[in-house]
Parts: sequence; C-alpha cells; structure tokens
Amino acid sequence: MDLLLLFPPLTEATLFPYLSLPYLAGHVRRSGHSAHQVDLSIALVHRLLEAPALAREARALDTAGELPSWYRAVVADAALRHLGEVRDFVLTKAPAPRLGPVRAVRLARQATQLMLRDSALARVWDDFDSLDRAVLRLSESPAGSLDFATRSLRGLLGEALDEAAPRAVGISVAFFSQVAPALLIARWIRKLRPGTLVCLGGQQVMLRHDELAALASVRTAVDALCVTAGEEPLERWLTHLAGKAPRDDVPGMRWLSPEGATAPGRPPTLRFKDVGAPDYGGLKVRSYLNDTVVLSMVSCVGCFWGRCVFCSYGNRSLERGGYQQATPRQLADTVRQIVESTGIDFVTVVDENTNLRLLARAMRLVRESGLRVRFNTRNRLEPVLLDPAFCEELAELGCEGMAVGYEGVTQRLLDRLDKGVRATDFQVILDNLAAADIRVNLSVMGGLLDETEEEAEESLRFLERNREKFAVDAFELMVVEPGTRLLAEPGSFGVALDGSAAFADNRELNYLGGRVGRRHTVVGGPGRPAMLRRLRHGMRRISAAGAGPAEAPARPAALRPHPWVRCAPPGLAPRGGSFLLADPVRDQVYALPRDHVTRSAAPDGLLAATSARGRSLLGKLAAADAGVPCDEPPPAPRPSR
Repeated sequence: MDLLLLFPPLTEATLFPYLSLPYLAGHVRRSGHSAHQVDLSIALVHRLLEAPALAREARALDTAGELPSWYRAVVADAALRHLGEVRDFVLTKAPAPRLGPVRAVRLARQATQLMLRDSALARVWDDFDSLDRAVLRLSESPAGSLDFATRSLRGLLGEALDEAAPRAVGISVAFFSQVAPALLIARWIRKLRPGTLVCLGGQQVMLRHDELAALASVRTAVDALCVTAGEEPLERWLTHLAGKAPRDDVPGMRWLSPEGATAPGRPPTLRFKDVGAPDYGGLKVRSYLNDTVVLSMVSCVGCFWGRCVFCSYGNRSLERGGYQQATPRQLADTVRQIVESTGIDFVTVVDENTNLRLLARAMRLVRESGLRVRFNTRNRLEPVLLDPAFCEELAELGCEGMAVGYEGVTQRLLDRLDKGVRATDFQVILDNLAAADIRVNLSVMGGLLDETEEEAEESLRFLERNREKFAVDAFELMVVEPGTRLLAEPGSFGVALDGSAAFADNRELNYLGGRVGRRHTVVGGPGRPAMLRRLRHGMRRISAAGAGPAEAPARPAALRPHPWVRCAPPGLAPRGGSFLLADPVRDQVYALPRDHVTRSAAPDGLLAATSARGRSLLGKLAAADAGVPCDEPPPAPRPSR
C-alpha cells in the first residue's frame, strides 16, 4: 500500500466511522494511489469484547468484598453470559433475540469501559510534559508489561501494518483523548517498521502543532505534521514519495526531525467542491456501537456563521476563504454514492452548523432520483425553523433528528458569545420541531462568562418546561480552546487566562476530559467550582424532570428482573434494611427497602410489593427497564408445622 490511514483510540466516536479517514481515503484513491484505512478505536472495542479477558474480571463476582469491585464483576459476568449475542449484533448486526439491539449495544459499551479501566489509554492528562514522558516510557516498555487494552492496541497495529505493508502512515487525531495513543502508535511504528514514514493530522494537530512539534516523543517518531485539511497534502506527499514531485510541492506540512520542525508549507489550493464523496471501502461500517446502522457526511468545510467565541472549528472560517460549502447537486450525489456503495440509507450530516436550506434542496434532489434516505443534522436553532412548513418539509424529506448546542436563553450572554441566534425564537422552534416529529438532542454548556444565578435559573426553567421535546447528549463547562476568539481576545470577554501550561478540561463531566484548553477565570464572575456545582444542579433537575409526556406510572404488584440484573450479597447491602439490585445494561444500582419489596429466593429472583410504596418502586424499576411487571405477586409460603 502507498498509504495506511489510522484513526486511533480513545474516542466516543463509536456510533459510525469518523469522517476523516473516508474523505482522505477517497481523495487519495481517486488520485491514483492505494490506501487502506483502519479505525483502531472501534477495532479495540471489538478486541476488548473477548471471553478470556471478561472471564478474568467476572471471577471476582463471588469473592468481592466491596461494592465497586462486585459491580465490575457483575458487568463482566453479564457480558460474558451474553457475549455471543452481543458480539454478533455489534460485529454483524445479527438479531439479538434476548437482549434486543439497544441493550446489546449498552452492554457492549459497559463491558468495553470496564476493560479500559485503569488503562494507560484512558488516562486524562494535566499537561503536555507529563503526556510526553508517559508516551516515551510506554513506547519503550515490553509488550508483556502493558495493560490489556494497551497491549491489544499494539497487537492491532501490528496486524494493520502486516496487512497493508505501507510506504507511509497517516494518523488522524480529531479529539484530544487521541493525542497520547496516536503518539504511542507512531513510536511503535518506528520499532515495528523502521522505514515507514509517519504523518499526524486532524483537528488537534491543526490547533496544537507548535506544542506537538516541541515534544521529544513527536520529533523522534513523526516525519510530518499536517496543519491543514489533509486531502491535497497527503496526495502530493505520496506523489513526492513516488519520485514524481519535489517535497516543496507538498502543501500544509511541517517536516520534523529530532532537531526541530520547518514552518508550514504553502496553503492547499484544493476546494471542497472538488474533494468528492467519502469512500468507506475497507471500514467495518456495520460494526459500530449503534443499534441503527448509520454513516456520515458533511455539506461544508467550516461554519457559515463562524463567530461563536468559544468554537475553535468555526472561528477558522473567519479567515478569507475559510468557509466552503457544496452545491445541492454535489450533496445529492454524495448521498447517492454512500447509499449505492454501502447499502446504508441513513446518514448524519456532521457539519459544525448545517445550512438547512442548502441541505433541504439537496435532499429534494435525492428524493427526485428515487431514493428515500433518513438523515440527522447538526445546527443552531436557526430562524428558518420558525417556519412550521419548513420543519414539516424537512421531516418529509427524511430528517429525524437535530444535534443543537444550548447556551441558555439570556440574550445578553448569547450576544456576548456572538452566537447569532435569538432566545425569543427558541420556544417556537422547539414546538415546530416537536410537531414535525424531529428529535432534538441538546449539548448544554455552562460556565458562560459572567452568567448570574438568575440567568442560569431562567435557562434551566426553559429546559424544564420543554423537557419532553429534547434529549441531552452532554453537559459541559465552557473551555478556552486554542484557535478561538476567546483565547485571542480574552479581555474583550471578561476572561483572564492562567499563565501556566496546565490543561483545562471537563474531566468531571465528559468522556476522557472532553475539550481541552487553557485555564481561565471570569473577572467578577463565579469560579470554576461554583460553575461546576451550578451545572451539576441543573443536570439533576433536568434528569428529575424526566423525558416524554407525563403518564400515570405503572404500579405492578410484582416484577421479574431481567436475567442480567443481579442482587448484591447481604454483606454489601447498605444499612437500614435495604437490598441492592445492579443492572449492568443500564449502569445502575438500585436500593430497595425490605419493608416494601421482597425478593424470592427462586432463581428468577421475583420482586413482590408489600405496600403502596413498594408498588411505586416496582413501577419505577419497570420504567427503567430493569424487569418485566407481573399482574400478581406469588402466593406467600405457608408456615411450616
């Protein structure tokens, strides 16, 4: 192979393949070069879902002396007992008759997280110095001394290198949680195939190439950093390696050596309209952690608004030529090629901010061609959504969901953040989308500059009033990321930056810390602990508000727990006469008072209510999918004579 493209762990991008590899592979292949692509993140998930490793964790089930270790064993035991069904569904989307698709994916996620516990791959970093030292140490460690997940990744890398035998390797680093694993992979490549050239690219390299170029782990293992979109740089690099072009003809690259790094090469001239459709060939597109098979695409590069002060991706669009969008015909052709090449007719348009009118025109062309495609979008609560007819048209064209950022309903703050939306529109838009049956998934951001308690409360009440009209993807505090207006002009937004090299992240709230940036304080505003408490308070209230229309709760007399639900040993139960039930599929532990609920000693562990409160508790368990309600409890046993 001319090129091996790798997407490293660890990320939450496990619903469908991340787009960087398919777009890069498609362009390189159409340019006449050979390319193989491997998503090592999802491949690692598959490798972790294997019986021997899970069996080691499950052995503690009967001997655990404290609740956390017992619960981990419950997760491993449940995954082990249902492993065939879980793996069949995850890997091939074969039917999951006992668990069902949603539960199979949930259990796979829980088991994967269990196997990553305490792994070097799942570490959250405090600064680049500690990250660099750890990568150097781990890369020199014998394979047998590595934790199971890290050792498995090394094995998967070796398999990919053996299969592709590449001249060059491109590693896409989209999320900060991938930085350390990507550097580890680069150093392993140096050991396993010393003559193979390595390039790092992706969003994190664009944002942090100066810091990365200064790391010893990078300078001694990486040949180039791609600091722009990668299609043209990779194509020209491969042409250079084939002896058909000088290195100076390669755009967007910083060339590295142990002594230092060059300045970035010339900007690419390739435009988005000339890139072509993503090519998913070689990726296991049906083997992701999703109960529905879905692929992704983009309609643009950058963001047509681009001004939100906290957005590192969107703010790049403020440069002249930074924003590029496709034509409706190009988008329609991309959709058609995805469907025809994969057989998958559900796409997520993963723009930072989709131009909804443009997308609607494209999807009309798709419909006119005879294809019926379902799709999701990512966008703001745009004024165009004030038109109920437009929302209905989107739904009729196949739109099922929208991912939306929510920064509250205080117009003063939305204007300071330069969000470009009107809070007074939000209610009508949510009502229109609900009426059109378009699902809204919110990412809720807190810690917004000098937001007051009263403003935060108003924004929270808006969510509570509309709880049945949205789901929540994530809660996070605002982070000052590289490449943002917030970092470039902190004083303009009442922000003071910490002078240290320590990272700021959302490790208390988000997977592996989420976004990573500079530590900051808000002049005259609350400190981070207060912001975190405020956001967590909001999370609890939104969770307590529930989702969906209010209905009379079920009050069953008895409930038969699902087979994977386990009762904790008496010695691990809390004081006060309760017993514990653990549901590893839902990742929940429930305490049930013995005065109101009894549990049968039979293998099915039937739960029976002995009071009105007990019926209410069993109803809540049924609503949480912990078991199946029964009409009547079993008869009480006769006392022995």
